[in-house]
This record gives sequence, C-alpha cells and structure tokens, in this order.
Amino acid sequence: MDRKPVRKPRRSLTRAERWVLDGLGGALLATGAVGAVVPGMPTTVFWIGAVLCFLKTRPHAVRPMLRVPVVGPAIRWFLRWRPFGGGRRKGKPLP
Repeated sequence: MDRKPVRKPRRSLTRAERWVLDGLGGALLATGAVGAVVPGMPTTVFWIGAVLCFLKTRPHAVRPMLRVPVVGPAIRWFLRWRPFGGGRRKGKPLP
C-alpha cells in the first residue's frame, strides 16, 4: 500500500504581511494601469507582480485581471509556467 506524503498546511499570513502584499499589489496594479496609457511603458510585467501579490491575500480580485483581453493571456501563461507548478506532471520528480 502506497501512502501519499502528507503536506503541512501553510501558515496564514499576519496582518502586517497582508497589508504589505496588498499595498505592493495595489502599487503594481496602478503602475501597470499607467503603463497602459503611457507609450513605451510596460503593463504586463507590473500586473503579473500584482497578481502574485493578490493571489496570497485576495484571490477573488485576480479573476477580473485575468479577463483583460490584452494582458490576461500573458498572465495566465506566466502562472502556468513550470517553476510555479503549473506544468508539473504527477509522478515525475522535479529536476
């Protein structure tokens, strides 16, 4: 009988950690919004950072960002990228 390894539950974030991640995510989101208007300034990079911050604190706020037709597919691709666990196959060890 094979037993699956038991994962330890993640510790919850402290209030200060939530505030820092929310503030950083908000700043990155605002900078990306400015980048959508100002020519030559990137948008996607800042919104990817905001998504990574908001996934920890406000996962429900990420869905509208993924629906934006211009940057949404790039953000989804980044989240499915292998180093973040998106393309991992079961049964295959990590390199």
